[in-house]
Amino acid sequence: MNQILSTVPQPKKGGKKKKNKASLNVSSDSKKVTRVFAIILLLFGIFIIGSGSYALYKGESTENEQIATLNKPVISVESVDETGSTILLKVTSEIGIDKVVYQWNDANTTTLSANGSKYFEQKIQVPNGTNNLNINVTDIQGQEGTYSKKYEVNSNIMLEATDEGKIRITYEGTAEISYLTYRWDDQEEQRIDINDTIIDTQIDTLSGKHTLTVIVVDVNNNTETKVQQINGVSIPVIDISFNSDYTSYVIKVTDEVELSEVIVTLDEDESKKYGQKLSGKEFQFEIPLKEGDNKMKVEVYNSDDQKAQRMVKFTK
Repeated sequence: MNQILSTVPQPKKGGKKKKNKASLNVSSDSKKVTRVFAIILLLFGIFIIGSGSYALYKGESTENEQIATLNKPVISVESVDETGSTILLKVTSEIGIDKVVYQWNDANTTTLSANGSKYFEQKIQVPNGTNNLNINVTDIQGQEGTYSKKYEVNSNIMLEATDEGKIRITYEGTAEISYLTYRWDDQEEQRIDINDTIIDTQIDTLSGKHTLTVIVVDVNNNTETKVQQINGVSIPVIDISFNSDYTSYVIKVTDEVELSEVIVTLDEDESKKYGQKLSGKEFQFEIPLKEGDNKMKVEVYNSDDQKAQRMVKFTK
């Protein structure tokens, strides 16, 4: 047994111990894990800060949008008279109103400047019949407010175009009528005194499409309004005179739009009927006179297919 025990190898004196490689590898891996974990924590922190900043920005942006929405122009419309033919448009804004634009149906728009004021009002005449009113208001920061409504108004004022190129206005009231006013588009208002219960008068029209506003006022200060689009036509004008020695008719024709044709018939004889195509707004010519009776009929047409006619007789 002593021999068996003595065969176990003994460490040499002064010999170096072997290093534990497995222990060193564990320590190195632990440092790597710690470093990666620190980087993850750093990235996570950056993400949290970024998310918080975005949420704060988004919150402020949403709040600003809500404030802007609350500050949009406020539009209200109320009736002024019993017939509903006149309405009062009111606009308020905490910021300031830049302009107000309104339109009946698909007609031309009317633009009104508010010059940055915080309150604006305007009376608007309502057209006769059924019409859609569209309103758009813009404040000084470019924010818009809108309004749309259908209006129905019936009026006893009658407007009719005549063959002479005028507009006939007729009306019958229950009380004495003091006067009426009329206005083309945004032109100056014209007044006609009536002092009767019936109106039957004529006014000059304008060529092209225009809006006519007629207001009737009775002795009790009650008003009735009619607004109507008029597609006015121009009627040619014929002027006939003589030359200095009375040897010829001098015919001058004019039109506000465009002349298209002139036809002259002499002595009521169809074989003496002469025509000429025209262009422009004015044309002048002469017809020689003969001894005896000189009958002449002049017919003029314009580009709107409107006709004027005049007959004269002169004995030489």
